[in-house]
Amino acid sequence: MDQMNAVDDRPWPSQFRMTSLMRLPESGGRGVYNEANLYHDAMQVRVAWHSATVDSRLKHGCLVSVRGIPLNPQLRCRSTVVIERLELLDKPLAALNLFHTVPDTWVNDRLAVETAARLWEELSRPFQHLLNAVLWDAGRFCRFVTGPATLSDYPWSPGGNFRRAVDAAEHARLVVQGLPDVSTSVVVSAALLMRVGKADEYRRCADHYILSDRGQWVGAQYTILEWLAVARAKVIVPEAQYLALVHALIAARGQPADRQSLEATVLAVAARLADQPQLVDRRPYYGE
Repeated sequence: MDQMNAVDDRPWPSQFRMTSLMRLPESGGRGVYNEANLYHDAMQVRVAWHSATVDSRLKHGCLVSVRGIPLNPQLRCRSTVVIERLELLDKPLAALNLFHTVPDTWVNDRLAVETAARLWEELSRPFQHLLNAVLWDAGRFCRFVTGPATLSDYPWSPGGNFRRAVDAAEHARLVVQGLPDVSTSVVVSAALLMRVGKADEYRRCADHYILSDRGQWVGAQYTILEWLAVARAKVIVPEAQYLALVHALIAARGQPADRQSLEATVLAVAARLADQPQLVDRRPYYGE
């Protein structure tokens, strides 16, 4: 951790993901000493602060902003930086790229993470905000990026579901290049979201995964529609674009005759390619 704080006077990211938290009672039993590790692609840092009571809202994986960063660069270079407090970010922000807050302990395939971050940057602001609203819950996001693609993937490869989502989004983006009247934001968002419901499709049981109650009774394809409906209440997405997204998610898994848009057809093709890893070029997209 000492190298984590080899930080000079560079500006700190506005948001971090908290990867660990320790609380100890202050001497005399008055107040709480808090210490946490924070992660962002641009910086990893250990911070400490004092509080009168325990903030039970702060939990592993949550998104936070730092208040009271020392102005003195020497104080910011210490192995543990003393701050004023951590503030929980409980409402989804439009400007935060969540894929910049995926720690190595969650996903060691950093090429997939970097590719997802670049794909997110290409989305329109409403779709960036919508995707963030769906994935803002730390547990859901962690399960999405760490879970298996299917129960038949044995031995289970951590992050298999996430990698297939990124593969599908890459393929979808490449297919729509040059196609008129096709929304890249709709197609790429749908490709990423298509597998998000699998975050709750399975649950960990000892050293393996089993089908969850939600996976058995509802299924990932309906779970994501439920989560999207809740997320839309928190963000503003034009009606036509939202309906195009929902149609693509529904029709891509149905029969070809059900696909009334090119976005749905492209998504179906991209998903099929991602489900056949031997046909996938896994080199990440780095822009033009």
